[in-house]
Amino acid sequence: MDPIEWVATPQQPDATSCGVLVVAQVHNYLTGNIDRQYYRVFKNDVKIMRLRLMWVIMHLSHERLISNEDLLRLGKSTRTVRQSSDAVY
Repeated sequence: MDPIEWVATPQQPDATSCGVLVVAQVHNYLTGNIDRQYYRVFKNDVKIMRLRLMWVIMHLSHERLISNEDLLRLGKSTRTVRQSSDAVY
């Protein structure tokens, strides 16, 4: 058997869409959508993938309230940043 085995998977159309394709492949694998794992990917496909990911993140995420402890730390760090920026200007 040849030690190198090529797997027929989508190839990215540019140098910047590898992350989107990885997430799309994982989604297809988890949902059992095998047909989507073997097709040619165009730049417009990547744009649609990004929009779908954004939709999923925005609509399926759950808001969590910040704890009082974290709120106090946030206030302290905000004051520190303001004091530092005031000292510079």
